[in-house]
Amino acid sequence: MSTSKSSNSVNLSSWQPPNWDWIPGNYRVKKYFMRLARRLRRQIAQGSALVLNHMCFLLTGMSRTGKTASVKLLIRCIVCHRLDEATLTPCDGTCPGCRPLFENVPEGEWELFTFLNTPTSRTPIHFFLINCAKIYTPKELLEKLICIAQNAGTGYIIVYLDEVHRLVQRQMDELLLKEVEEARYLWFFSTAKPGRLEDMFQNRLIKLSTEVPSTTEMEKLLVDLCNLADINWEPEAIMRLIEKSNRIVGLALQALVLASLDPEEGLTLDLVENDWTVKLEE
Repeated sequence: MSTSKSSNSVNLSSWQPPNWDWIPGNYRVKKYFMRLARRLRRQIAQGSALVLNHMCFLLTGMSRTGKTASVKLLIRCIVCHRLDEATLTPCDGTCPGCRPLFENVPEGEWELFTFLNTPTSRTPIHFFLINCAKIYTPKELLEKLICIAQNAGTGYIIVYLDEVHRLVQRQMDELLLKEVEEARYLWFFSTAKPGRLEDMFQNRLIKLSTEVPSTTEMEKLLVDLCNLADINWEPEAIMRLIEKSNRIVGLALQALVLASLDPEEGLTLDLVENDWTVKLEE
């Protein structure tokens, strides 16, 4: 049995990667998001009114592989007051820029985060996080798009729509497509099921896909998380968790949450094999 070394505690059920090194795999997403973060900070500081205009990204990949985590970390890199510029490492979430992303946990169909007086600009940045799974009618979507437009005159607009394939299934893609073509925002979309998106919609977006980490990267992350949360762990339990989760970080975290209920017993092979169940995507 290996024992954690840290006296820190962390809530694994709502854990957010503190920097890019804590997102294993996802090499292309991280490369371009870090480049985008540097560009946005530089251009916002220069007062460029066009900095966020009409860049549209589609993140694809299996569920729980870091799509939302990557977008949120990008936002933190833009708004953090104590960012390490060399490594693009934001603070611990306590500065005025990062704090809203930790204090406001999205519940329901959407959430608005407004960042005032960011370190690079006095112009507010509005970040809209929308859960498309909970939007059922064109009227509901239109109401949100109108609300977003009402904020456009007061600052920069960043819009993130998660599970965007749900809108296409519910025949709201034409309404969304018109908005994407006309509204000069920074758009992010994500889906684990890109095959359900219309080609006409996909062709207007810059596509990036998440990638699962290597076994070595996954092992390091799980050990580090156990130590961070003061959870004892068995080496064989770590390796079985990697195998059983198919190296999907979000799924493996579920087992760590179970282990955190009794950190002294911790992550055991018995817990991973018999107590934790998982259904992988087909």
